Amino acid sequence: MYNVYTRLLLITTLLLTYIIGIILFKPLLKKLRKEGFTGRDMYKIGYPSVPELGGIGIAFAYLTGLLFLSSTSITPSIVYIITFILIFYFFFGLIDDIVGVGGALKFTHSEIVKIIVPIFFSFPLIRYVDTLLYVPFIGTVELGFIYLLLFMPVYIMVSANLINMYSYYNGQSAGTTIIILSFLALKLLETGETDILFFLLPFMGATIAFLSYNVHPAGVFPGDCGDMMMGAAIGITAILGNLEAFTFVCLLPLIINFLMVAIWFLSERGEKREKFGKVDKEGNIDPPNAKTLMWVFPHIWSLNERQTTLIMYVLVILSSTAAWLLF
Repeated sequence: MYNVYTRLLLITTLLLTYIIGIILFKPLLKKLRKEGFTGRDMYKIGYPSVPELGGIGIAFAYLTGLLFLSSTSITPSIVYIITFILIFYFFFGLIDDIVGVGGALKFTHSEIVKIIVPIFFSFPLIRYVDTLLYVPFIGTVELGFIYLLLFMPVYIMVSANLINMYSYYNGQSAGTTIIILSFLALKLLETGETDILFFLLPFMGATIAFLSYNVHPAGVFPGDCGDMMMGAAIGITAILGNLEAFTFVCLLPLIINFLMVAIWFLSERGEKREKFGKVDKEGNIDPPNAKTLMWVFPHIWSLNERQTTLIMYVLVILSSTAAWLLF
């Protein structure tokens, strides 16, 4: 039963997970740098080296918070199923970070593997989801096995990859995840789907701790292991909370970014494309074009990375607010 005690316990777990994450990341970052798991920060003068694989810290902080929660309350069984799926996404991203996914295959694009394989990760949710889908202007539609075997796994996979593609500037993917999960948490409270909060709040605590180190100037990058896990958390929450349409609107800036990239790549197939822009002497971004959402605003105005990231946040806040007003 979701009462005052449960609310206090969940808030305590969020804070505890945050504190654990803050403490955990310090030695983790030293170890990652020592072992050579680093990448260049492409939007800083001099391109400094920054530790990667920050998703490891998110995963351990979340699991520690879940252990505390499980020892102090009757945690809904669905939380463990969610955790099982998140770990799958985490390890899939980690493998991609370390050795690359699809690199040894004949596919010319490893993205094909990133799309197909994660579809199967969410199958354990089949027994727990409602196959009714709310479609705006139409109403509730019963999709049956189409929802279970196609819509649900594709929705979660797409959510994971959208966050991964939106991970461009310091703090962008983690900040976006926190914004959307915050709106989802409030919506779950409103609709009464409170069992999901037993997973959501400790995960948010771990992600906020990570953002403390990932925000500009970043001391760590999330890696695919972090981005895929954060995106999957959004998709799973949407599915279990019957908030598919709501979350779709929240994700609109990320969807627009994906469509822009897809159009760009299809229109210049076979041509060499710049993956990163440059920075001038003042630290402002100099994008090669305006063909992704990340490059549109610094292409129009002189903006540094911090300013551009804040604009990306504002777009997600606006889309999430629109979702709240619409639904």
